[in-house]
Amino acid sequence: MEASFAEFEELGVKIVAGNADGDPDTAQTHTDHDLSFPVAHTVDVALAEKLGAWVGERKGSMMIQPCEFVLRPDGTVAASMYATTQLGRMNPQEILTFIRARI
Repeated sequence: MEASFAEFEELGVKIVAGNADGDPDTAQTHTDHDLSFPVAHTVDVALAEKLGAWVGERKGSMMIQPCEFVLRPDGTVAASMYATTQLGRMNPQEILTFIRARI
């Protein structure tokens, strides 16, 4: 997303990420990758369930699987992706094409 940030910005699209890690880990990730968009921290199971994310167990720990959304200006969901692996994640260029064509 960072590599395509300027293109999203030109379209007036805001990017917000969420992370299940706590504030110090999230802040470090934000700094390490020099991100231009905000990253919320401490996304918990209750919020993940509200988003419809799949929560499972891995190696004895609860794990929130990734979910991604494209929201219309009115806040309704235009597209969503739920994944349990890195496969199937939204591609920034495909998101831009979708937005230009449909929103």
